Amino acid sequence: MKVIMKKFIISGILALTCVAFSHNSLVWAQADELKTLTPEQMAEALRKLEEAQQKLKRVFKNVPKVDNAGSITGVVTCAKVRDNADAIVYVEKVGDGKYAPPTDHAIIDQLNLTYVPRVVAMQKGTTADFPNSDAVRHNVFSPPTAALQFNLGTYPTGVVKEVLFDVTGETPLLCNVHAEMAGYAVAFENPYFALTDKAGNYTIEGVPPGKYVVKTWHEKLKEVSQDVTVEGGKAATANFDLKRRR
Repeated sequence: MKVIMKKFIISGILALTCVAFSHNSLVWAQADELKTLTPEQMAEALRKLEEAQQKLKRVFKNVPKVDNAGSITGVVTCAKVRDNADAIVYVEKVGDGKYAPPTDHAIIDQLNLTYVPRVVAMQKGTTADFPNSDAVRHNVFSPPTAALQFNLGTYPTGVVKEVLFDVTGETPLLCNVHAEMAGYAVAFENPYFALTDKAGNYTIEGVPPGKYVVKTWHEKLKEVSQDVTVEGGKAATANFDLKRRR
């Protein structure tokens, strides 16, 4: 694991006014003032936060060019959760498992006392940046059960820390300053995976022809798998119904 501290000014869409949750009310968390939101302002703040999350890149991988590649597409239905977003569909094993990681860094911001995006899917070997765009101090760490264990310490607004995800698996993201914060970074051995949208749609592009085991990941729902055959130049279909873990 590699951790590097650097400072810069956060700009663009992530420079939204910070929002904090306090018991049953929502408050603006600005540098010099706190003011309680009305229900209308609360709804608007949550809308802006969700809009910001949707605009952020959530998948980081480096898919090699393959002649006559196919794809895997389908719909994931998630039971007893708000919508079908943020499920991950991935191909368990493809080829020899040796794939160059992406050069782009993943960005997992801390905004409005929330990890943004909440779920990031990445290829093993990806470096993730953890900027603090809030007006309060944060600490990013993973629990002992995480695939990658780290603790970045507490740091203020405008500071970014980096983590190299050099192992595969699920890494929950927590903050020991704000217990309500939670996110997930999930790393895979190969680049053949995709995140679902709100409707549950997904597509995994550039898959070499062959027979595979395709699996799902969801923070609350049980893993499901099925055998899928990919033919050159064609799209294979794999739909999944996810249910609560028992």
